[in-house]
Amino acid sequence: MDYSLLKLCQSKECMKKMNVWHIVAVSTVVALLAVVVVKVYPSYPSGKVGVLFYYSTSVHEDRKEFRATEEGVALLPVGPHTPIFIVIHGYTESSIRPWVVSLTNALLAHDTKSVVILVDYWDLLTISRPYMMINVRNIANITASMIDLLVVEKGVKLTNIHVMGFSLGGRIGGLVGDRIQTGTIGRITGIDASYPWLPPKTKDEFLDAGDASLVVNIRTSFIGSYSPPGHIDFYANGGLSQPGCDDWFLPNQAHQVCNHYRSVALMIEAVKHADDRVFPACGCPDWESFKNHTCDCQTVNNFGLYPNTSALGKFYFSTNSEPPYSRPL
Repeated sequence: MDYSLLKLCQSKECMKKMNVWHIVAVSTVVALLAVVVVKVYPSYPSGKVGVLFYYSTSVHEDRKEFRATEEGVALLPVGPHTPIFIVIHGYTESSIRPWVVSLTNALLAHDTKSVVILVDYWDLLTISRPYMMINVRNIANITASMIDLLVVEKGVKLTNIHVMGFSLGGRIGGLVGDRIQTGTIGRITGIDASYPWLPPKTKDEFLDAGDASLVVNIRTSFIGSYSPPGHIDFYANGGLSQPGCDDWFLPNQAHQVCNHYRSVALMIEAVKHADDRVFPACGCPDWESFKNHTCDCQTVNNFGLYPNTSALGKFYFSTNSEPPYSRPL
């Protein structure tokens, strides 16, 4: 306690304010320490430790939880012809993030017969890199087992499954594709797929073209720039910096967060307008050739649910700085 300050603060009201601020400061420090402890210690008991799964359909508003067991998948309203979207959130997130809800609603509105499955691994998040690496593999193992159960118990066709993973969720999606025992999954979309801290040592630890029959990437930031190529790779505004994010009067790290999350916004807009051929992109060797109009743009593809699967490789497009983001070539 600063006694020189006490001499200036003799009234009861002044002392009361000082005590309040002291309590606030101490409470804030304690809260921050609690968050650090929870995230450093990988097995902190939360009541529901592990991977949680939820499913949503167009006929009910509330999502429903299920387990990756025979009894759990028996509850799902799916069959051989049901389109299934599996959404995997990013690092430090959970399945109740607003963008996850928006993407779920957009997918169900586009195809009312589809089922959206959400993978929630919040209880396995930690800032300990060694533990997180182990947890990522466990998340992928459990999710792959859940998909195998859908195939065996419900007759689901892997060609009807589309995994969509944002950030670390994109990397997990690649591991899931590697671990499925019943065949090859239909499609994986990496939404600025990335990894925490350091890149994986081999492509087997990431999302790459070998993880599904069709692997599509959308790249919007430096965070997602190191992932291996898929079958089709879309680069929005060059894949590193997005218009509108420069308006953030914050450090460069905040700009990167804005760039990173722009991929989610583009994905949601693409789903909402899936039948409108939005986000036309040119097949070009690099961003400079697209930007300088030295690329002849003979091959055009569209980012979204229905890209031209016969046109593979790198595709570049530019966007507006605010919604609607899609713009013509």
